[in-house]
Amino acid sequence: MAEREGERIYVRNEAGGLEPLTEKRFDKEDELQALLARHPELLEGTQIRPDDPRRWILITREQGIAFTDDAAARWSLDVLVIDQDATPTLVEVKRGGNTQLRREVVGQMLDYAAHTHLVSVGKMSETFMKQPNAYELLCKLLDDPEPDVDKFWEDVAENLQDRTIRLLFVADAIPDELAHIVEFLNEKMPDIQVLAVEIKQFSGETTQTLVPRVIGRLAKPERSAPGGGPRPKLARDLLLNALPSDVARDAAMRLFEVADKCGARVEGKKRSISIRMRCSAWEHTQPITVAWLFEPGASGPVPPGGQDFTFGTAVLGYHQMPEGELPATLEQWANQFRDDTFTEEAEGSGGTAWTVTYENAAQHIDLLADRLRDILTKLKDL
Repeated sequence: MAEREGERIYVRNEAGGLEPLTEKRFDKEDELQALLARHPELLEGTQIRPDDPRRWILITREQGIAFTDDAAARWSLDVLVIDQDATPTLVEVKRGGNTQLRREVVGQMLDYAAHTHLVSVGKMSETFMKQPNAYELLCKLLDDPEPDVDKFWEDVAENLQDRTIRLLFVADAIPDELAHIVEFLNEKMPDIQVLAVEIKQFSGETTQTLVPRVIGRLAKPERSAPGGGPRPKLARDLLLNALPSDVARDAAMRLFEVADKCGARVEGKKRSISIRMRCSAWEHTQPITVAWLFEPGASGPVPPGGQDFTFGTAVLGYHQMPEGELPATLEQWANQFRDDTFTEEAEGSGGTAWTVTYENAAQHIDLLADRLRDILTKLKDL
C-alpha cells in the first residue's frame, strides 16, 4: 500500500509570506532515536501530565535488559529516560511504516517491563555520570540547586523493583491498532503508564518543524497504585504497628531515638524507613544512608536483599566518593557486622550491608544502638 500524501503546515516568514512545510517520514528509526536522545523534551511531558509537566534526563540509548539476574543482556531498549519523580521511562522507537508497530512491538515492550527490575541502578547512575554536565542536568530535572542525588537513585531503584514505570511507544505515525492497545493497557495497568508519542516531521526549504502528540492519556486522574493514588511513604507509626512483636517495636523505637538525638534524617519510603546523616565531606553535602528498617515481608532494592533491620552502606550517587577519612569510616562501619553471628550479608552495588532479623535486633539492641550512634556522630563531625 502506498503511503498517504503528507500533511502540510505553513510558517509565516519575516516578509509576511507563507512557507509550506510538508510532512516527511524519518528515513531510519535510528534517526528518530538519536533525535530523542539529544532532545528528550520531544516526549512532550506537558501533554503527558498537564498539571505537573514531566521533565526528563537521558540515561542511555540501547539499554541492555537481562532475562535473569545472573545472565547477560537479552534485549536492548531503544531509549531510557527518567522523570523528576524518579520514574524510569522505557522508550521504544519505530518508523510509522514498520509493521511491527501494530502488535509485535507491544509484546516486545512488555518483555522489557517484566524484567526492568533486573537493571542495575548502580550501573545506570554510572552511565549517567559520564554525560557532560551530569550534575547540572540533575539539578534542572529536580528543580533543586543541591539535589539529594543518592536519594534520587534510591527512588529509581525502588520504582524499578515495584515496576512503577512508564512505557512509551514513539513513531512518526501511530497506527490506530496501536493507539487502541495503548488506551486499553493504560486503563487496565494501574502501576504502569502506557502511552504513544507521535512525532511528525515537517520540512521546507529552510525550516524543519517537529510536532509531538501524546496518544492514550486518560481523561480521569492518573493512578499509580491499586485503589487510586500512589502507595504512601511508610511513616514511623505505620512501621511500628506492622512489626510482629513488642520487642521488635521497642528495638525500632530505640533506633529512631538514637537517630533523632544525633540529628539524622529519618525518611519514609514505600516499604522501609531509612536513617541518613548529612556529611560535609561528601560532595554536594549528600546525606549518607547507614540503616534501613523494613516492614514485614519487604525486601529492598537498596540495599539489594535488605530486609527486617539492615545496617551498612549502599551508595548509589554518581559522584565519586572523595578519598580520605569518609570511605574509611564507612568501611569500618559496615565491617563491624562482618563477624557477628546474628547478621546476614546483603551486598549491592556501591556498598555492603548486613541484615538483622527483628528478633536478633531486639536481643542485641544495645550493641546496635551504640554502633548507630557512633557512625552518625562520626559522619556529622567529618
